[in-house]
Amino acid sequence: MMKKYGLQLRVNPSQQKKQPQRPPISTSNIFGNDEDDDVNAKIARQATKKNVLKDIEERHKKAMEEDPSVFDYDGVFDQIQEAKVKPLI
Repeated sequence: MMKKYGLQLRVNPSQQKKQPQRPPISTSNIFGNDEDDDVNAKIARQATKKNVLKDIEERHKKAMEEDPSVFDYDGVFDQIQEAKVKPLI
């Protein structure tokens, strides 16, 4: 007989913890009208996406009116690099 190392306790089956039972997974009706729900969900997603894109475009226009160089990342980067080089010279 081999010895096992570590904590090996025997527990009676009546004292063992039972795993909680999961509720059964609800199954939809095979012949249900799921297609309508999918179409309505797609329409809602598209409407939301359209509104978000419109809002983003308005924000971009407003930002461009306030500062035309707001999206000029390369120009700002070049200015930073020039500022780093000037003190060295």
